[in-house]
Parts: sequence; structure tokens; C-alpha cells
Amino acid sequence: MSERMGRREFLRSASAAVAFGVLASRGDAQPKELRCAFIGVGGRGTFLLRETLKLPGIRVVAVCDINQQNRDRAVAIVQEAQKHRPNALGDKGVFHYRDLLARDDVDCLVVATPCNWHAIMYFDALNAGKHFYGEKPIAITMNEIRAILEAKKKNPKVVAQIGFQWGAHQGRADVVKKVQNGVIGDLLEGRFHRYNNWGSLGRWFNKRELSGDWMLEQAVHEFNLMWWVTKSHPITAYAVGRQNVIEPDNPDRNVTDYYTAVLEYPNGLIVHYSHGWISPSGFTGMATHFVGTKGAVDLLGAYIVLREKGERVSGEGQPGDTLEHLQNFFEAVRANDPNMVYCGIDNGVAASYVGLLIRLSLDRKRQVTFDELMQLDDGWSLLVPTD
Repeated sequence: MSERMGRREFLRSASAAVAFGVLASRGDAQPKELRCAFIGVGGRGTFLLRETLKLPGIRVVAVCDINQQNRDRAVAIVQEAQKHRPNALGDKGVFHYRDLLARDDVDCLVVATPCNWHAIMYFDALNAGKHFYGEKPIAITMNEIRAILEAKKKNPKVVAQIGFQWGAHQGRADVVKKVQNGVIGDLLEGRFHRYNNWGSLGRWFNKRELSGDWMLEQAVHEFNLMWWVTKSHPITAYAVGRQNVIEPDNPDRNVTDYYTAVLEYPNGLIVHYSHGWISPSGFTGMATHFVGTKGAVDLLGAYIVLREKGERVSGEGQPGDTLEHLQNFFEAVRANDPNMVYCGIDNGVAASYVGLLIRLSLDRKRQVTFDELMQLDDGWSLLVPTD
């Protein structure tokens, strides 16, 4: 192993090796069993549960959801996979999850609830000293972010992984490192978009007070990529967009149907980001590109094209997604090392900052600055009391 490989890179490599069975093939000892509880077992939570059950050394001891059908389904899935019946919580109301935080037989949590519940649950988990894998976004208001950062400061040993599963791809990590080492030169422009089909997901997704709006519920995946590469926050944002295009007669729908933002970063980098739900077939798709003075990078594609020779350089390393992201979290819990996770609280905060900055520009109908965002007093998400 190269002497220049840092401890964090080594730990990440070791975690990836476990995910692909490399350590097991060498006859290493079985991983320490972790007792895990799931909070929120709807669509995404059930997917995370099924993925977790593929991993060795994880015993699901409890599931929590206010929806009985969700609870029953999750219990049946665990029973079939692990031949025991986990505890089922949620019948006592929305704060029943707090019972899990006081239990000695719960080592860690996986949280996959609607977005307005994320911050309070992560805040509670941090203050209870419970390690957690939490779906994105980490928060949908600035005051939520402040509370989480304060809780993290008081409880620095809690392992927290935010669900940016693209961060588990080792080839992508390799091209990010190459960009940071100057392979494509100074960054000039970011060209990002996510064009979804015409449609509305309905339910809580349609309410900004529950989802945070699309720049927080969905686009934070791309914003995390921007943070991963630049390790800096935008200094200004200007965004334009429209509501009431899809379901114009639905008074309960207050999310943005499409928007375009221009983000100004330090050192002259300009990032364009467009996002919406208005595209017909053939006009959907994504782009996650940075262009530099020496070439460009496709982050999702995990490759670089150099300007002078037109040479294509692919990222080296195993692919990875949700399964490997979960594996990395559990390995970090076993190692008791918060710095081992691929996408921790800093990633979650940085990505939400971009979403909140864009949302603020849309609301104020002008360019806004990062300093303005830092001064914003916007409360907790509307339906989550803090007491």
C-alpha cells in the first residue's frame, strides 16, 4: 500500500472490500453483529431494509412506522430473512421512535421518513448518542441545520451517514480526487441538470412544508456532488422558476415545477443547474459535468476527457450504490469512527445549503448571497414540534 494513502482513504477502501466480499474470501473473522432499528419503512425505507438484510452481521431488532401496513410488511420481511420477529413501534404516535433512542439493545438506526421529520430525528439521535444512517436531505430549514450542527458539536463520536448513495462509487471517488489534484485544470463551469417526466408524486412530496421543495427533496444529490468536488459553498445564487404548471387547480400543491439557477462559487467558478418535472419522453435525463482549463469530468459517468489529446480517463475502483453505502455506515459504526463514512453530516449540510439558497432566491425573486442565507431565521419544519 502506498505510504501516501491517508488513513481515511484506507478505511474507505477496507469498507468497500468488505462490501464486495474480499475480506471474507481471505477467511477473515465474521463482522461484529450490530443491532439495528428502522424508523420509517415505507417505499424507500423498505428498500433500505431489504438491502441491509443482504449484509452479514446486521440483526434488525425493531421497526417503527405510524402506518400499520408498513410495519406489518417490514416485520414479515425481517421474519422471513432472519427467522425472528422484530419489535414493531409506531402505534403510540409520531414520537414513538424516541423509545428506540433509550434502548440498550439498539446499536444504530436507519431513518427513511418524509423530509420534514429528518432534522428532528437526526437531532434526537445525535443527542442520544445513537449512530444513524439517514435519508437526504439532512434538513429543510436553516434553523434545523443550526440545531443539527450544535448537536454534532456536543456529540462528535456519533457516526452519521447521509443517504447520498452516489458517494459509495469508488470510480467516482477516484475521478473526484483527480479533479481536486488538477487533472482538468482550474474549474470554469459546472453544467448540471435533472429533467424528470411530467408528473406529480403526490402525497407529502407536493407540500413544501413537508418535502422542502424539489431543490431539497431531490436535487441535493447533485448539490452533494458539487460539494464533493469543490469543498466550498456558493457565494451567490440567482434562480427563476414556476409553480402551478402541474396540477394548476390543486391548492394544496406548492412545490416548484421547474427552475433554473446560476450559482457563483469562489475563484470564478459558475455552475448552472436546471431541474423540473415537465419533460416528455426523449427529453428527460441528467448531467453532472464540470469543465476546466485542461478538460472536463462527468461525475455520474466517472470519467474525464482531457482537452489537448481528447484522451478519456476512467475512474479506477469498484462501483457502488445503496448497498455499499449502507455497508460503509455499518463498518464505520463497528470502527466507532465518524470520519470513515462516505457522506457525513458535513455533506448533508453543504447540500442543503445550496437547496436553501436556491429556494431563497426563488422566494425573493432576486439574486441572494450566502451571507443572507446564514442570517435567515426560518423556523423548524412546520409540522414538527421540538418538545
